[in-house]
Amino acid sequence: MAEVLVTGGDTELGRVIAAGFKDAGHNVVIAGSRPDDLEVAAKELEVESIVFDNTDAASLEQARRLFPHHIDTLVNVPAPRWDAKDPRTFTLADHAAAWRNALDTTVVSAALTVQIIGDHLRSGGTIINVITESPRPGSADAAVKAALADWTVGQAAYFGTRGITVNAVAPGRSSEPGYAGLSSTPPSVADEVARLAVFLTTPAARHITGETMHVGRGALASFA
Repeated sequence: MAEVLVTGGDTELGRVIAAGFKDAGHNVVIAGSRPDDLEVAAKELEVESIVFDNTDAASLEQARRLFPHHIDTLVNVPAPRWDAKDPRTFTLADHAAAWRNALDTTVVSAALTVQIIGDHLRSGGTIINVITESPRPGSADAAVKAALADWTVGQAAYFGTRGITVNAVAPGRSSEPGYAGLSSTPPSVADEVARLAVFLTTPAARHITGETMHVGRGALASFA
């Protein structure tokens, strides 16, 4: 039984991923910055929770003593805090907010969490960085996805000296409306992401590191 920390536990995707690890027999702790949502998820899953904002260095430092002493798997799940409007109506300030939110919640949050959790990770463990959506080309989210993928490669080289694999998981083209996939009753994108995340922690996936992997219900990444 592995010790698993899932950030973004106050989001639906984080909850589904945490449930996937618990169903696989692991001990799971969820974390997030919204206490009420986190408490509901923790009670539903019957797991422990830690409240912190992983886009804020001071918040992470304050929560340091609450982290499990040893962690086998860290799953970084973004938790957006900014409700975007129609980009066609954006003011300049809206554009700035959209870019900063995308960067903070997806890349900065993962970088800060890994920085403070790194010493808690057991050798042979796993770091999984999650991308929540399949972004539109040229968007802030697409640029941030590329940044996270590149950062993941660098972290894989760094943590590889301790036998720790580092990968990113993202929705593929299957997340687009109207694509049913290969099954008549396809699973949700969140369920697919959760299953892939769990697989990446198994002995069968020890050769996979530094990759950005897509879940796609049978749709190729280049599907048009």
